Amino acid sequence: MTWTTPLPGPPGQPLRRVRALLAAARPGWRRRALYALAGLPLGALYLALFLGLFGSVVAVVYGVGVLLVLLVLAVARGFAGLERRLARGLLGVAIPDGVRVRDQRGVIRRVLRLVLDASTWRALGWLGARVLIGAATLATVFFGAVAFVALGWATDWNVLTAVPLLALMAAVVGLTLVVLELLVRLAAAAAPLLLGSAAEQRIAELQQSSRRLADRNRLARDLHDTIGHALTASLLQATAARRTLVPAGDRPVQADFARQALEHIETNTRTALSELDRVLSVLRTEGGPGSPTPFAPPGLADLDDLLAGLRDGGLPVALVVDGDVEEVPATLQELAYRVVQEGTTNVLRHAGCPLTVAQVARGEDTLVVRVCNERASQLDSRPGPGGGRGLAGLRERAAAAGGTLSAQPTPSGGFELCVTLPVAGTA
Repeated sequence: MTWTTPLPGPPGQPLRRVRALLAAARPGWRRRALYALAGLPLGALYLALFLGLFGSVVAVVYGVGVLLVLLVLAVARGFAGLERRLARGLLGVAIPDGVRVRDQRGVIRRVLRLVLDASTWRALGWLGARVLIGAATLATVFFGAVAFVALGWATDWNVLTAVPLLALMAAVVGLTLVVLELLVRLAAAAAPLLLGSAAEQRIAELQQSSRRLADRNRLARDLHDTIGHALTASLLQATAARRTLVPAGDRPVQADFARQALEHIETNTRTALSELDRVLSVLRTEGGPGSPTPFAPPGLADLDDLLAGLRDGGLPVALVVDGDVEEVPATLQELAYRVVQEGTTNVLRHAGCPLTVAQVARGEDTLVVRVCNERASQLDSRPGPGGGRGLAGLRERAAAAGGTLSAQPTPSGGFELCVTLPVAGTA
């Protein structure tokens, strides 16, 4: 049998092994220890801040301490930001940044935010907790060190007492570390409650985020409706203009028709560019202090202009309006306009230029919008299929307004899009 004697390792190898075992047993113990030790000077600093706040409140009685109180509150919010970074970096606690006072416009708004915002007083509560945790950390370290030194130097060591004394000293060290660990865990549990956003602030942020998403979804639908219709109508008119300028057989050149088609293409392009510019301006200023001037939404009175360009492009479409639609709320008028816009766009995309009827009927408490086309006579001139997002968007908007949407083929081979919207109680 052959024996191999291991080579002696470097002098620091045992120490590195002990450190590796500690790191594997308690991941992040160094950061937690640093956080606990940092609480000692910070606790003393925050105690001085509270003494300054108390002195400022006393000075208010004499009429000279209001500015001092505001200064102490502002400093407390600044230290709260430092505490968030320490908790995130050393303890791994996810704490979002609060609302900054300097982001408010005007001195009065900043002062009101500083004094009335709940995060200011919760920050003071956290600084007070840090003072208590720092005092407990100092007491734990002090009494642990005193007990360790007393066991090591105030007792005579011999063969019989060495093992019990070493065990007691190890127990003191272990108990001290356990108490420090509990204090750090207490700080990690309380930090998100006092340094994070309040419940009402989180609710307000969620509401703002929901409104932002709803606005973005509405902008995307409006952009789809406007741009899709403008491009489809322009393509139809450009095709008709090309055919009149390059006639077949005995058909003469129709320069006036081509000129009119080009004018409609120009109008459609300007409308699409205006809508695109509006959407981009909203997205650029989203979350900023300013907001772009909103465009007037289209209504039922704009349907004639919408369908006029389609007729000039070759789509035989008629508009039928039944009932008093002038008193229909603006939101429903815009939705009805979008229904006719999407319906006629789909006719151009999927059926070419068949006979089409757009009907708007006002009932006692409902508004019915219908777009129906006959069987397509020529399928070779279709501008092309859409992406299928228009009807889905209309269905969502109709459901949000309390209405229903149906889209289905007709017995004659055409297609019918029908949206029924409630009018009563709509603002």
